[in-house]
Amino acid sequence: MSGLKLDLKNSGIELKSILEYKEQVENIHKDLHRRANLENDFVGWLELPTNYDKKEFERIQKAAKKIKKESDILVVIRNRRILPRSKSSNRGINKFFL
Repeated sequence: MSGLKLDLKNSGIELKSILEYKEQVENIHKDLHRRANLENDFVGWLELPTNYDKKEFERIQKAAKKIKKESDILVVIRNRRILPRSKSSNRGINKFFL
């Protein structure tokens, strides 16, 4: 991340106001990576760009090429299971599912 360049010229934000959060962001970053070492914390997404099952990814890519080559259309049927929630949290959710 050290190569990150941020152009604030037209943002209306001053670098000084961003740097006010520097220590807080560094502490959060350290805490996330500390928690990644715990088995009961679900922060595996931190390492996902570099730490993933590369063989499985190759199999997926191979399957995708085969599907593209042999098919005109791919239909995915998802078995939806909505866990019980309050009525307000389910409002409008069914319009996204067939």
